[in-house]
Amino acid sequence: MINTITSPIEEVNAALLSHNPFSQPPFVNANNIWGKSFPDVESLNTHASDAVFQALSEIREGRYQTASILITAQNGTGKTHIVSRIRHRLQAQGGALFILANKFDNLNQPKQGFQQLIAESFSNIGSQGVKQWQELATAMANDVLKATNPNTQAWEPKNLVKKIEGSNEQQVTNWVSKLTKVFCKNKSAQDPDVIRAIFWTLSENEASFASNWLAGKELAQYKANELRLPSQSQSFDTVLKILAQISEYYELVICFDDLDLSDVNDAGLYKSQVVANLVKELFENLQRGVILSVMMPGIWTEKIKGELPASIAQKMTTYCSPLDLKYLDSDTTIEVVAFFLKEYYAIRELIPPHPIYPFEAGQLREIGREKPTVREVLQWCREHCKPDIPLVGLSQDETSPVELAFTSELSEDIKSRLDDNYFLADALFYSFQQLINHTVEQVTIKDVTVGVGKKGNRDDYLNFKIIGKENGKAVKIGVAVLQYDGGKGLGAGFKRLLDRERFGLSRGCLVRSGEKLINNYFQKTYIAPLINGGGEFIKLKGTEIKPLIAIRSVYQKRESEYKVTEEEILNFITDKGEKYWLGNHNPLIKEILSDPSYQIPNDIKGEPETLLDDDNDSDSDIAESEDLEELQIHD
Repeated sequence: MINTITSPIEEVNAALLSHNPFSQPPFVNANNIWGKSFPDVESLNTHASDAVFQALSEIREGRYQTASILITAQNGTGKTHIVSRIRHRLQAQGGALFILANKFDNLNQPKQGFQQLIAESFSNIGSQGVKQWQELATAMANDVLKATNPNTQAWEPKNLVKKIEGSNEQQVTNWVSKLTKVFCKNKSAQDPDVIRAIFWTLSENEASFASNWLAGKELAQYKANELRLPSQSQSFDTVLKILAQISEYYELVICFDDLDLSDVNDAGLYKSQVVANLVKELFENLQRGVILSVMMPGIWTEKIKGELPASIAQKMTTYCSPLDLKYLDSDTTIEVVAFFLKEYYAIRELIPPHPIYPFEAGQLREIGREKPTVREVLQWCREHCKPDIPLVGLSQDETSPVELAFTSELSEDIKSRLDDNYFLADALFYSFQQLINHTVEQVTIKDVTVGVGKKGNRDDYLNFKIIGKENGKAVKIGVAVLQYDGGKGLGAGFKRLLDRERFGLSRGCLVRSGEKLINNYFQKTYIAPLINGGGEFIKLKGTEIKPLIAIRSVYQKRESEYKVTEEEILNFITDKGEKYWLGNHNPLIKEILSDPSYQIPNDIKGEPETLLDDDNDSDSDIAESEDLEELQIHD
């Protein structure tokens, strides 16, 4: 028998005192799905994740094209854990691509939102070390090269991306044009623009622009010219073309999460109901893949089965009956705790007295008899993970539930969402609502409304209006978040900021990233008159908007996820606002309300002037095999 030598108990206790193994907020978010996984005990609820992979296997065998699976479970039992597990297993095994469909900011336009979520998901790294767009584009390029030369060796995605990156701009443009032309000639019923945009994702320099176009966002005209694309392609028809193209090469797993929010659209439909209708339509059009939806049992029975046509519920459960997730018991409670502590001690090269130290088995078994959720066990561990020594002089952890939730949301990567006008404006609107009857920068806020039109209607480009008193005078500030790269959307927003009579404004406030280009015409026609007329151009910074996004998300999930009240959230904003840049301590909010400077920023970046080069268009007479010959050479 081998005796394992444990670490000195003083060292183990010192480690526990310096860093709580359970300090990570017990909430799984998108970062855990796309990045490092939240610790996952894979023996828990394997029936749910196994069902997805079994369905994928049967689709590959040709038994059917599409399967729709529903998971119903209470909060904390691991719904998003399952989604994360599926994503990470797909990344390790390959074969299928993954879409996370969780954030629908404008429930009035779910199809537009889904198009953006496809592009956002495909901009994440897949199973071959490159973006999922690039995996797809490589498979398509290999088809073209094989058609022009049957002896061509297939490219690995990493190597093809490296080849493209090491080539000059003109060569890459020629390759994209020729690949598009040959691909469309060999494949029937394809949209050349969608194909061209997918090929452009192989270029790291142009991948973000191509992905934005595939998301339905409008490109600046100069960039649309460079990529030889229309300025925009926003439609469900484009979504179906993208899905059809994916299905030519890969199965697809689409996961709908965060469906338990109480948000409603203008027709009075809850988020779960809006998405359920979308699931039905996707199921009827998806050619090869699995649709997974996760929600609480009450949402399923009351909002879906109870209020929507039976055909919608049927399309959400075509593969099997709804799958319930199980609560923990005495054995699995110990297993979860041991799993977390094993990684903690291993990183620190410590061997504890026993695997669940500083807890005792009887202690954890007693908790397990109550059938807790994983989240409840982790929260209990966080509060009670103290070494078996006197705690004289040690302060207890007083982190509030709201702060835990806020910290979790603050860890989310929002980079891909900083072009979403509606999403950003919603975060600002919520924070201004909390400041009603407060005075910030000499403005006493009396009301904040999205009804900016004369009849109190919403507007797609002017997001909301702040009504108040400034130095004793009435003031109405119209706020427009305009992150469009260019084109009609940007122009429409500028026009509204200047139309003070139509919208009853004292002044307009443009919120836009300073890195975004604005062409000379827009600068002269809109920016200059806006500033000279007392309006403002506020430079959007990710560090300033991020805490507002996080607290808005906590509010949205206050009942479904975090179990906190509106009053607790408001108290947190009051108590911790200065620390976290919330409420009247937020620089962006203060800047919007501050006195206009009447100074036009001198660092606005203009767009480059570009013209299409017809001599290098995709319709050139160069033979396909000749033009693609260099691309067939592997360095």
